[in-house]
Amino acid sequence: MTRKILSLLALAWWSIAAVAHSEDAPPPIREFDIPTIERLGREMYEQDQLAWKATDILFTKHSKDELRAQKQHGWTVDSFPDHQVVRFIRDTDLGPMLAYDVTFTAGQALTYSEPQSALLSGDELAQYNARMLAIQSVDRPCAKTYNTVALKDPQGDGWLVWAMAATTNPDEIIVGGHYRFTISKDGKSILRKDALSRGCLVIPKPHPNKDEDVLGAFIGHLVSLTPIETYVFDSLSYDETFNIGTLDGKAWKVAGGHITEINMDMADGDGTSARVLAGLNENCFALFKDHDGKYQNVHLSSIIQQTEKKGGYKPDVDSSDDIKLITCGRSDFYLAPNDYKVLFAGFPFQIVDKGVGHPDRSGTLYIQGGQFKFDTDKGTQPTPSQWVGLQKRLNDFQLIQQGGK
Repeated sequence: MTRKILSLLALAWWSIAAVAHSEDAPPPIREFDIPTIERLGREMYEQDQLAWKATDILFTKHSKDELRAQKQHGWTVDSFPDHQVVRFIRDTDLGPMLAYDVTFTAGQALTYSEPQSALLSGDELAQYNARMLAIQSVDRPCAKTYNTVALKDPQGDGWLVWAMAATTNPDEIIVGGHYRFTISKDGKSILRKDALSRGCLVIPKPHPNKDEDVLGAFIGHLVSLTPIETYVFDSLSYDETFNIGTLDGKAWKVAGGHITEINMDMADGDGTSARVLAGLNENCFALFKDHDGKYQNVHLSSIIQQTEKKGGYKPDVDSSDDIKLITCGRSDFYLAPNDYKVLFAGFPFQIVDKGVGHPDRSGTLYIQGGQFKFDTDKGTQPTPSQWVGLQKRLNDFQLIQQGGK
């Protein structure tokens, strides 16, 4: 049987809400719609590929010592309808000057040349300044090396520049520590600085055997409610699928330059990935009475993770005899596909919505007269679409109980 290998980000998800609202948390990042995010990520990847291919060509023409002596320092990328040029720049007493060009033309070999004029155009100088400003403004580096990518701002006349934490270790994937800068048209002023993660994050690159099915890397994304362009860039750069969970309870897949929303009811790997993400973001407790008759809580492992296993459900506590209720905080108001196992084990099951931006609400799943029921306990009522999902899940549970599914 094919084994599924999960490259998991080991986060204490249940504590994320506290971290997200701490005094040290950065302000919300600038956000774009999904098509723009996808396009930016793909263009970042394409530019990065041009830069390293051009650098390889440059190293065949000049030694590193020679380039260092020439004060070679950075590059720009010029894009035209039929070709692109990576222009390497050196520092001089008169300021930055063009040194070498590597030209990429579709269907033709790369060409190396020395420009006839060493002067940068106004746009090239602005791009160069923007790159240098960004790389100098990384105040909490997560790597010894940072690479830059510069694109025209899709919503303005300035620049977007990314400072990307980089590694030369083929067994590592860096997904945290990247920055995005919104920079003025002349490249001299930072209009906005966005830290694209809450900290440094390096995950091991999976190395599956031929009989293993890799679902990809699992990441809890904390700085916005959609995946961001650096996941598209990293997915293409590392040739990996990223499964992203956001704090509003949604699950996303980033692969092949595209972002798609996934859910727990999807078939095969997408459904499995969505359930893994939901389980990582779940905080469960058992309510019981102690010897003095007082109610106490004890922490439980994720219900979604535990009920994903074959067989029935058994709470991971010393004794489940005195449990009165099992409750789980989830990042959205839903019932998971295997929640019925909690009731089959003899426990009422309460769901509490703790998703970012969601109103306070909770509900309890129970069986009455042989029928699965779900009653809201307090707070805002479920939305019409949530009620549809809850009712569908109750119908599924009823079929399972009757042995029809």
